[in-house]
Amino acid sequence: MFELHIAWLKTLLHKSDKFAYLKRYSIFKELSSFELYLLNNYFHARSFKAGEMLFDKNYPLEVIYFVEKGEISVTGNAHPSGHSTVKKHQILGLLDMFHENIRSSSAIALGDLETIAISRHDLTDVIRQNPRMGIKILTGICHFYSNYIFTICKPVE
Repeated sequence: MFELHIAWLKTLLHKSDKFAYLKRYSIFKELSSFELYLLNNYFHARSFKAGEMLFDKNYPLEVIYFVEKGEISVTGNAHPSGHSTVKKHQILGLLDMFHENIRSSSAIALGDLETIAISRHDLTDVIRQNPRMGIKILTGICHFYSNYIFTICKPVE
């Protein structure tokens, strides 16, 4: 762990906190600079062209997507009208992670799309192996779903 701290400190010497970009996603906003550094190691970039399918309903859940640029059309039962759009700095796939580990919806890139992604397995491992960090992430996920529930339950005016 000491070596990880040294590597993290070296990144701060060369640039400002380059991992702070992860705080744009609400579930990570309480993480420290060092925790963001650790988490960043699990992410990988994924790009999609307009009209390209990210996944289809009932596919196995492999990754959680974090939208950096573009929009995704999502259709499925978990959306109030059967359809929603996931936009820049929003997350796609968390609901399925805590359900049956299969996709409950289908997702298609509406235009050129850039995401960062983390595998379900890696995110689960991070939460289990780093309890303090895991509690912060799980608390962030609870806030995320609380906001989602209150949004879809809001009475139509």
